[in-house]
Amino acid sequence: AVRYFGTFFRKHPRTVILPKNLAPQISVVMVEDNPDLAQTVREFLSGEPKFVVLGDAREEKAFQKLVAEHLPELALIDIGLSHSRSGLELLGWLRKEYPVVKPVIMTVNEGDVLEAYQLGARGYVLKSHLESLSATLLKVNAGNLIIPPEVGTLFISQVAAATELWKKSLELERFSEREREILLLLKEGVSREIIGERLNISFFTVRRHVQN
Repeated sequence: AVRYFGTFFRKHPRTVILPKNLAPQISVVMVEDNPDLAQTVREFLSGEPKFVVLGDAREEKAFQKLVAEHLPELALIDIGLSHSRSGLELLGWLRKEYPVVKPVIMTVNEGDVLEAYQLGARGYVLKSHLESLSATLLKVNAGNLIIPPEVGTLFISQVAAATELWKKSLELERFSEREREILLLLKEGVSREIIGERLNISFFTVRRHVQN
């Protein structure tokens, strides 16, 4: 019988199907300070056979302990925890201590998008659109970077604003410290004569710096 089944499986390898209840699941840990929402998310993912929730925390230290104990594949992080920046700080902590864990941000608003992605977020889910959570987690686990349509425009605008600031900083670097002082005063509408008095330099010196 052993010889028969061995020959059968070699001839028909694709007929060997792993039962659904034995299929590998994607491990998830979560930090969410709203217990009702945390329960909703946990129940939602529990109904998805592809995921297993290894634990959910209400604050940062408990979450860090869960990550250290289980080393999950995915981490769901509420960006609006009780401390205003604690969600962002957890992203930085994950990137430094456990870079293999892929973080997905949950929030009620669209703020801090750019900074969250700069700190390592791989996905972003609005709490008002949790129906997209399962698909987002699957894509992030597969190595994709997910930006939902709801925040795409804001993300692009923030990138554009950051790029503009970077360009302006490069432009300022070519000026001397004195020239930057004069430019800032001119921007405030201060006349060249008053600038000379404030900086204790002559009107002609101010004009020379402006011409440079």
